[in-house]
Amino acid sequence: MSPKPRTKNKKLKTRIKHAVVLVNYKGWKDTIVCINSINQCKDKPHIIVVDNGSGDESISKLLEAFPDLDLIDAKENLGFSVGNNIGIKKALRMGAKVVHILNNDTEVDPNLFYRAYRYTAGKNRIAGGKIYYAKGYEFHKKQKGRGDVLWYAGGYMDWGMAIARHDGVDEIDQGQRDKIRDVEFITGCYISVPRQVFKKIGMLDEPFFLYLEDSDFCLKAARAGIEVKYNPKLMVYHRNSSSTVAGSPLVDYYITRNRFFIGRRYGTLRLRFALFREAIFRNWSNPFRRMAFMDYITGRMGNKNEQIFTLVKKTQA
Repeated sequence: MSPKPRTKNKKLKTRIKHAVVLVNYKGWKDTIVCINSINQCKDKPHIIVVDNGSGDESISKLLEAFPDLDLIDAKENLGFSVGNNIGIKKALRMGAKVVHILNNDTEVDPNLFYRAYRYTAGKNRIAGGKIYYAKGYEFHKKQKGRGDVLWYAGGYMDWGMAIARHDGVDEIDQGQRDKIRDVEFITGCYISVPRQVFKKIGMLDEPFFLYLEDSDFCLKAARAGIEVKYNPKLMVYHRNSSSTVAGSPLVDYYITRNRFFIGRRYGTLRLRFALFREAIFRNWSNPFRRMAFMDYITGRMGNKNEQIFTLVKKTQA
């Protein structure tokens, strides 16, 4: 059983209108930038930071910068889903009508929460927004420093691969993605959720640990008759400095394993068979994908970081 998180500044007696939850894992510098941007917002939400067992100076640095910060020490790395759920549960206990899930490596438009609250509070919907690469964090060298390059402008499920895709990624924003619309997928980088949705479908599914829990949440919401919306007036800037690196063994393992989980829950028999063939005939020679497949088959979900790091050492020996 995971240890009980410790709350550094208890505010349960305070009744709040809405809250934003940030999960910090060895990223206190990004988290400080993010909180500073939130503090400039109209209708600023209550801020809850969950430190996911960083084991560095994150907690002291965050409290030094923000002495009254509502900070929860989870004491170990519990993953994206559990970390967020800890914050969400506290926000709901404090009376929040809307909870905003936000990556800590972001900056936000000053009107984000004002607009998001009014768009989702009391509604049978969840919403994501238009997310740009933060200026200087663009992926392509020729786009560096523009500040108007899209990272997410709606999303969909690629059922041929059982993975979520971003609409508009790497496009220069010229207003082509400015229509509010239904989508299949909202990235967990930013999502606005009213409290009645949590009551109806629960929270982020914790066995995923890392990756595709946002896909699962959106698919579960749609299955329950909840609107899944992209609203371009909700703007976020992604600094793209995540604690995992694309193509790393961690990413390879969790995305591979969790794709099977998504396929089993929401996909057709044909998709599940295709994923099985992929695992046997294409991915078996990759030790991390092979381990991911075997863990899925045997039901070993949750945190597998230690096993992954052990396998990395073996492959490098």
